[in-house]
Amino acid sequence: MSRPTAVSFVRAMLLAAPISVTAADGSGLAGSEWKPLRISGWEVPEASSVFVQFRGQGRLEGFTGCNRLFGEYEASDGRLSVGPVVATRKVCDDDHVQQVETALLAALDSARRYHRERIWLVVFDSVGQPILEMRQTDWD
Repeated sequence: MSRPTAVSFVRAMLLAAPISVTAADGSGLAGSEWKPLRISGWEVPEASSVFVQFRGQGRLEGFTGCNRLFGEYEASDGRLSVGPVVATRKVCDDDHVQQVETALLAALDSARRYHRERIWLVVFDSVGQPILEMRQTDWD
């Protein structure tokens, strides 16, 4: 599926999502890995190596394109709480990579609800605005 189609699908899913956002297929997030497509309204480059993993026992791990991130999360009935999230402190030479990192960490910190539709995940802030749109990258 081409990138514009994937982003368009996620946007369409957002429009069709009910106000009360829940995991549509009943699946939790534990054991899944996701590639951010949009963070706070702007697209993440397809070539980006950024990812987020929701591991078992409430552990969150990922890569911002420059630094590793670690934290904790709780996900239940469409509610999502993340944090605190910490990252390694490598200096990023590329300003764009640094912007992605800053935006991703802020979005994770602001996460309050989620909607999962098979391989698509949308994370919302406390007022219901979509702040993170992702595609699942592990297929098990």
